Amino acid sequence: MSKRLIPIMVVCLFAATSAHAQYGGGGSGRGGRGGRSQTPAPTSTASPTPTPVRPPAKALSSIAITGVIQSIDPQHGRVTIAYDDVEALNWPAGTMPFVVSKTALLKDATVGEKVRFKLESQQISEMEPY
Repeated sequence: MSKRLIPIMVVCLFAATSAHAQYGGGGSGRGGRGGRSQTPAPTSTASPTPTPVRPPAKALSSIAITGVIQSIDPQHGRVTIAYDDVEALNWPAGTMPFVVSKTALLKDATVGEKVRFKLESQQISEMEPY
């Protein structure tokens, strides 16, 4: 039983330590409590994950994205594209599988083909050779 308890305690200790550090410790150094001045708790050097900025749906459908088809999965209606950076969406260049709104969009697509596509409701609504 103690062999099972130790990993659980380690996970709980890690979670508690992270939460304690995230919220600045016990709050005694935040001014107003106890009158003691303490140095602020050290902050993490890792930058927080940026929250993606989502433009309105209408604006998203007008943005043309270019990329190269890496793989096609017509059975699941997906295509993996290595796309160029998209400044309007604040996306760096990358590779990602996209769902297509209509499987007919994949009919003439080939792996290695450079395409221009548009997204609507997080799905490819238009795709054509570039």
